[in-house]
Amino acid sequence: MKRKFVFFIAGMIFAVLGMAQTTNDFGIWSSAGASKDLGNKWSVSGEIENRTRDNSSEISRWGVQLGAEYKLWKPLTVGLAYQFQYYHDMKYFDFQQRNRFIGYLQGKHKWNNFSFSLRERFQITTKDESDRIKASGKIDDYKINPEWIWRNRFKVAYNIPSCRFTPAFSIETFYELNNPDGNQFEGLRYTLSVEYKMSKRNSLELSGIYDKEVNTDEPTNRTVIGIGYSHKFK
Repeated sequence: MKRKFVFFIAGMIFAVLGMAQTTNDFGIWSSAGASKDLGNKWSVSGEIENRTRDNSSEISRWGVQLGAEYKLWKPLTVGLAYQFQYYHDMKYFDFQQRNRFIGYLQGKHKWNNFSFSLRERFQITTKDESDRIKASGKIDDYKINPEWIWRNRFKVAYNIPSCRFTPAFSIETFYELNNPDGNQFEGLRYTLSVEYKMSKRNSLELSGIYDKEVNTDEPTNRTVIGIGYSHKFK
């Protein structure tokens, strides 16, 4: 009886999952950034990025980000950032301005050659709706604007002795904070990466990312190749 019940529940789960029409996609996310320590536990950073989608045939967005960090003490860092985005709205085939405000708290712990980090990030994104005009002439408003998201990322890195390569794995969740229909998880992101230390101040990171949408009628599962360059100023 118990076995039949388990099979019944499993069948119901698979049936519900099968009702959602899943779209698979591929993209390339590239970025270049720089940072500088200011002393007194402060540091500043900047980054430009570009993302593609639709099997890397269309630009998804490009953006510029500026931020600052403060070390509360050695293992704990707090940061603020602002990001300007040009988002490609495929429904209306135009680019829209978006403004994202970010606050985060990150803790790190080292154990032998392993490094563990947990980042709690809160972001607010305002979206430009002025060009989303319906056939009736009315603006097609976004359901959530501004959008409040809580992101939770756990990352494990392994420092290979006497080696310039540092592999890492992370998992990140995306949780809505102001959905009028009820807050829920909207995405999961799994990242397998390797960082290459080109020199003391320059590094290159290559990553494979699996970005999964959840709790939506037409989810998109996106496989991504990420390429990032970073430089540290003296």
